This record gives sequence, C-alpha cells and structure tokens, in this order.
Amino acid sequence: MRYATGVLVWDDRHLHPLETAIEASPAVTIDKTRQINKIGEQFVELSEFSGDMTRLEQLLGAEDSVHDFEVTRKTGLAYIEYYQSPSMSELFAILAAYSLVLVPPIKYTDEYNDRGVRLTVVGTESAITQITTDLPPSIKLYPERVGEYVPECGHLEDLLTERQREVFEAAVEAGYYKVPREVTHEEIAAIVERAPATVSEQLQRIEANLLPRYLEECI
Repeated sequence: MRYATGVLVWDDRHLHPLETAIEASPAVTIDKTRQINKIGEQFVELSEFSGDMTRLEQLLGAEDSVHDFEVTRKTGLAYIEYYQSPSMSELFAILAAYSLVLVPPIKYTDEYNDRGVRLTVVGTESAITQITTDLPPSIKLYPERVGEYVPECGHLEDLLTERQREVFEAAVEAGYYKVPREVTHEEIAAIVERAPATVSEQLQRIEANLLPRYLEECI
C-alpha cells in the first residue's frame, strides 16, 4: 500500500471552528489534531494546543459551533465536539471518494505562506496518484513525500508539537541535557526567541510526555 504526505491549504482558510478566534487571540495556538471522527454532521476530535489553557476554555465556550469540550491543562489536550466545518467536511468527502485512510496526526502549519494542514493518507497506488490531480480548485496541495507505507513509532515529529520540537532541538544542541548542564532554560528562551516562562513550561511537558510515550508505544 502507498502513502502520501502533503500540506493542504483551503482558499477560505477556515480550517477549524476555532481558527478565526485563535488568530485574534495570540495567547492560544492549535498545534495538531491527534484524532478526528465524523459522526453525521458532527466532528469529534482530540487536539493539542499550546498557550493559555484558560483562554482556550473561554474560546471553546464562546464558539457557537462547539457542542461540548473538555481541556486537560497539564498536557494542552482538548476533546472537542463541534458541528459542520466546511473544510473538514470537504476533506472527509475526498477521503471517502478515493477510499483513503487518514493517518493522524493532522498538523497545522504556516510553512507555505497560508495557514494549512499537513496530513498523511494511505491507500492504493492508483488512488494516491489520482487524488493529486483531482483535488477541487478551492484546495491547494503541496506534496512532500510519497512511498510504500510502513508504520513507524517514536518519531520526534509524532511525539511533540512543532513548537515543542523546536525548543527540544535547541536544548539538545545547546547542551541543556548534558551532565553537567551547559545552559539554562532562560538561555534556550533567548535562542528560540520566546519568554523564559513559556520555554520552562514546554521543557516540562517534553520531559513529562516524550519518554513515557516512547516506552509505551515502542517497547
């Protein structure tokens, strides 16, 4: 079976029911969707956010399309039930039309100038080939990788958010995890140009989540 990874960008740029609210509130960022299901006209997802979790709860509570939610502040994970999302509805219709399997997580990115989602789909070679030429004009596709699908575990990109990965890589390169430690979290904050308190929190999340997840999934 074949897989394809790429970034999709919708013309309307409305990727998530919270997208507009989050763009207006820099205190919160949606990093990735770890799981998403479509049940009738409703979506249920488990997504990972960074930033102010109190503000996230306020945004979720104020959004009319959100039916129910629960936020775990320690991990930044949010369980969200919400009604029709045009972009996600279109994505699921495409997956169904070509009998493709969506392999989570879905990651939100600005790498191609506009806000988009990076995702991986798995299916037959003919379906993978055809979908790249048959996407509707409202969606731009930026292909990244295509090949034979082999499930893997423990990849850094699957275990950490994009922002956490940046901090983790900077910490490793600067010697934060050497014995004795060669830099402080304040110095790492200066490297990645973020507030020391933010970097301190991200390092704690990395240390609390990375190794336990790796051990659970791969050993």
